[in-house]
Amino acid sequence: MRSALTLTVSDEAVVNFTLQPGGVDQTVTVTEERPLVNVTSGALGGLADARRVAELPLNGRNYMDLVLLQPGISQHKNLGTSSSTVGLWFSSNGAPLMSNSYLLDGAITTNLTNATSAAQDGSTLGVEGIREFRVLTNSYSAEYGMTMGGQVTVVTKSGTNTLHGSLFEYFRNSALDARNFFDYKTAASNRRLPPFTRNHFGASAGGPIRKDKTFFFGVYEGLRQSLGVTTISSVIPAACHVATKNPCITGGGNVVAVMRPLLDLYPLPNLSGNKFTFPFTQPTTSDYGQGRADHIFSPADSLFGRYTITNTRVTDPLNYPQFRTVRSSRNQYATLSENHVFSPMLLSTLRFSFSRTHQASPSPSGLIGPQYSFVTGEEIGLMNIGGVTQMGPNVGPTELK
Repeated sequence: MRSALTLTVSDEAVVNFTLQPGGVDQTVTVTEERPLVNVTSGALGGLADARRVAELPLNGRNYMDLVLLQPGISQHKNLGTSSSTVGLWFSSNGAPLMSNSYLLDGAITTNLTNATSAAQDGSTLGVEGIREFRVLTNSYSAEYGMTMGGQVTVVTKSGTNTLHGSLFEYFRNSALDARNFFDYKTAASNRRLPPFTRNHFGASAGGPIRKDKTFFFGVYEGLRQSLGVTTISSVIPAACHVATKNPCITGGGNVVAVMRPLLDLYPLPNLSGNKFTFPFTQPTTSDYGQGRADHIFSPADSLFGRYTITNTRVTDPLNYPQFRTVRSSRNQYATLSENHVFSPMLLSTLRFSFSRTHQASPSPSGLIGPQYSFVTGEEIGLMNIGGVTQMGPNVGPTELK
């Protein structure tokens, strides 16, 4: 008999027995540790078990950051900020950024750009509902198809015969933060540094519905954040706002009447070098929920169902106070899976899954009236002046589904 053998997600083990002759009433127990060398697979990667997920520090409780602990993983941070570039982007052993695969309980959860299932604030919440996950970076078996990069396999928690749960609240603010080099005091913002508050809270609970048969586990996590953002723009000189001897007009003449309202949209500089800065508090709201139910029909037959949803909304400043854009997302994932053991050599898994990621970044219409547009009934377009930061909203509405 061999005991104390634990298998983790996507793990394989070969158990070799050595039997010694003995009496019919004698029991042979082998208690040595599992060998360090994996003799069943040449795959490279690492495991983040339940203890690591629960105890390792995670800024923002983003469990996907644990991927960066694996050898061969390099993070890419220069994608900018848009509705399609949020979340963790990484290369596995030099593979392209969009060649990684993400599985939740065996179901694909990649978004439309083949990236992680991050919300619009870049987070992947739900640490309380994650049991463990494994990252495979090279030489994995044929069961991991579709992509050539890293394979991130996540397994969610299920309930047990004991009722248990958690309740948490994390709070951060700007009281102990340092001032950024580009944070200036102005008449409009006389603070030492931009304001910042973050409330991160949630709860989880799991237990039996019917002892030894049916179990449940549920998670809720919420984020409320107000982040001060410093924006510095190059504007036209203050003299360009006068009617006569205007330096912005060739020859110093008067401003054409049709151009006067457009030039007046540019604020007066409040920093040296015809620079302008303004205070903006970026609000972020995110809600995460996950529910899972398990049922055991017999020692050889079991079933579970899980539903995960995340709603997020982020408001970003643009170059000038008149313009801003709202990014939002709703990610939904559902899985129904049945496992049946026919024999010690044959296991069947029947799985149905549904995945939907909806990311939206609409044009900030309504902030500037249509009277500034050259097209009747439309919002203002983009204005470009040499050496001046672009004035106007995003280039048309964009909605990604």
